[in-house]
Amino acid sequence: MKKTLSVILSLIMLLQSALLFASAKDSMSGITFERMKTGSTNHPVGYYETAKRPDKMFRTYEAWVYIPKSIYSSRVGAILANYQSFTKDQYVNFEIHQNGVPRLAIGDDAGNMYDYRFTGAAVPADQWTHVAIVYGTGIQNKQLYCYINGNLKHKTNPEEWYEASMEIFDNALCLAGDYRSLNEQAFRGTLGDVAIFSDVRNAVEIASDYKSGVPLDDSDLMMYFELSKAQPASFVPDKSGNGYDMSYYRFWLTEDEMKAIRAEDGYEYEYVLAFLPDMQYMTQTNTNSLRIMYDWLVGEGKQKNIKYVLGLGDMTNSNSQREWNTITKQTDRLNGYIPYSFVPGNHDVLLNNKLELFNKAYAKKTGYYYQHVAANGGFFKEDSVRNTYLTFSVGDINYLIINLDFGATGDILEWAGGVLEAHPEHRAILTTHGYLNADGTTLDNTDYADPTDYDKSFTSGEEMWEKLVSKHENIDMIVSGHMHHDSIVCTPRQGDAGNTVYQILMDPQTTCKNLGGLGVIGLMYFTADGSRARVEYYSTVFEKYFCESNKNIELVFEVPVEETSAVEETTLAPSTDHTTEATEPIHGEKGCGASIIASFVIIPALPLFFVKKKKR
Repeated sequence: MKKTLSVILSLIMLLQSALLFASAKDSMSGITFERMKTGSTNHPVGYYETAKRPDKMFRTYEAWVYIPKSIYSSRVGAILANYQSFTKDQYVNFEIHQNGVPRLAIGDDAGNMYDYRFTGAAVPADQWTHVAIVYGTGIQNKQLYCYINGNLKHKTNPEEWYEASMEIFDNALCLAGDYRSLNEQAFRGTLGDVAIFSDVRNAVEIASDYKSGVPLDDSDLMMYFELSKAQPASFVPDKSGNGYDMSYYRFWLTEDEMKAIRAEDGYEYEYVLAFLPDMQYMTQTNTNSLRIMYDWLVGEGKQKNIKYVLGLGDMTNSNSQREWNTITKQTDRLNGYIPYSFVPGNHDVLLNNKLELFNKAYAKKTGYYYQHVAANGGFFKEDSVRNTYLTFSVGDINYLIINLDFGATGDILEWAGGVLEAHPEHRAILTTHGYLNADGTTLDNTDYADPTDYDKSFTSGEEMWEKLVSKHENIDMIVSGHMHHDSIVCTPRQGDAGNTVYQILMDPQTTCKNLGGLGVIGLMYFTADGSRARVEYYSTVFEKYFCESNKNIELVFEVPVEETSAVEETTLAPSTDHTTEATEPIHGEKGCGASIIASFVIIPALPLFFVKKKKR
């Protein structure tokens, strides 16, 4: 009798537990990305990112997901990932693919992808589901298992096993998305709690995680995001206590929001340097956006107190005469108005049998740009403007701009070194097209699209650092394009003399293409004494500031106690008669902004991406 009663009580307790759990599942919640329309593109309004680099390999991935039937046949999106376009960096993507299929994709540094899809473990539509993927189990630890609601549904033994290295974490991790343009692979359903373990969890443990929740006291729990209790579009703490908290960043900020961010700095900004990232898609296809960008420079240049406009290469996409006619029509509008400089990108000089259309456009000795360089600086070769230098002053501050060819060869770097030595009292800004990668490290011959991929005689970004940049203490920064990233990337690095050089990447080209022409300008605002600067991306087409994450880069320059008294005025060459009249700006939607604070300082603020230490 007692035994029967005990069994009955146990069954009642189990039933109560099951009912409670069923109720909890039915009432689960999570985060769903708010989306917006910019131009003709519908995209999430932001993304989540952690600044901390994992110190152990991920072995078990778990998440609660809800997939509406309306999107079931589409790719649902990333749960935890760090894939980004245009690099061969290693990466990991934990996601739900089409028709509810869980997927784990791992990339190596040779550009290969190891794609594990679990078709036998599809997540059903319109119901909360617990999915778990275990990486490295079974036969000789070279299998992957996938569980649905605590039950093993699919296991795979890949023909070619890839044991990922810790370099898959070189790029920061995103929650519910990755680093594709405008977070295009953001999770499109509702994402509930997400947990990552460093151990291979067994069937009993995963069933327990499903039924009873994640054990926060488990020493192998690496990160846990309780999205069922999180506020959308806000900071998400890591409940494991290991510090992998997720910050939330919006893609667009309003003018009022930008004013509030600037006010927090507590500094007055007096003058601006404007940087033009890769314009190739606007020149090729979205010519109206290109015109709007130059409308803005002509219309706002004096008001913003822009002292120089510095191009970062890839002015054209296919190096055709038609495209050069398009871009020169716009650049000529700056003649006699704002001084400017250019560098050639790979698309400007290496396509169409390496035709010298760049020099044809700007190296005519009677032309405005050639005369401007001749009056204010000099050339590596007298008949070419592919490598030039220019000097200008703002008050008591003397600046030197050195513009270097794509993959500048050893003799060019030697020439640039001589220019730097001849101007020791000048603060130097170097521009070139291909130097910094999207992960914040210098390009080298192991990276996708490194200059040496195009010609073995070219210099990689890392070689340029070793042979030139590191050796001259008057270099403040080197700014490049070429490698796409929605945010401005900045990596401080110490030169041989202990000086800090700021390596900066500006290139939202893919986003520009996807939005039909972004018209983005990098604006570097300086205080009057040149000791501090803030960098902002501004879309002249949408009148919005781009990428809130940029505000986390703070740059403060070391300024000598005794400034040189010599002041050089920039000599503007006389305007040529083919200058196009400025028209009234044509703007799109009213807007918002994303800022970056630039800082050249003894103890610089670190950017939010991970700085990879390359093996040599």
